[in-house]
Amino acid sequence: MFAHAVCDNITLSKIMPYMPPDYRIVSKRPLKSVNLCDILVEINGKLIPIYSNSKVAIVGSLFENGISLTDKEVKKYFSYQFKKKFKLYGKSLNSVTVCSYFPKGSKKSRFFYLVVDPNSSSANSIKNDVKRITDNLKMGVKLIFVNEYKGSKGKISSFICNKRGFKDYLTNSYGKVNTCKKGLDYVEKSSDLIFGKFNITYTPTFITQSGEKESGINTGLIKQFLESSGK
Repeated sequence: MFAHAVCDNITLSKIMPYMPPDYRIVSKRPLKSVNLCDILVEINGKLIPIYSNSKVAIVGSLFENGISLTDKEVKKYFSYQFKKKFKLYGKSLNSVTVCSYFPKGSKKSRFFYLVVDPNSSSANSIKNDVKRITDNLKMGVKLIFVNEYKGSKGKISSFICNKRGFKDYLTNSYGKVNTCKKGLDYVEKSSDLIFGKFNITYTPTFITQSGEKESGINTGLIKQFLESSGK
């Protein structure tokens, strides 16, 4: 009875008069141990965590036993939103795959997508580590390029026009500059899908067949993520 009651009769605009009128409550759940309701609010496209009851409201991060409840809620929300987009556009990822790599002994039906910008220093710093992870997990990888940094458009176009493969990506071998129509069309198509429809804003990004997403260069976390989602 108590757990549900703490989230009842909360009017954020009364507790916090500066709240904009167009705020939207994304989710809310009771936190019994602290007599607060965990509320996730969207304002101008940004997520704001608020912890409140009928009298008080706290804006910011909340930790319990050393664990950030805020990070967990935000990650859960973004994961849900991405899966919705994956259901709509996931099949289109194959159409912007520039090349693939499947380790010996792996199955063609078991893979993940790797979204990178060829000029991303972060992505380039771990690409050989990513290959080692795929070899270790016996998982295939499908490479998708995006034009995020200056000078990437030409590299991407050259890679496609010169018919390069995953080994060339690893060795940074894009061939002579070639801006053929196929390459330039690809850049536009991948940007529309990845930046526009999927709203991915950081590379490298890893996308699994089940619609899970992880970004970053922590290879330990990446391996753990791929291993758990690829079972």
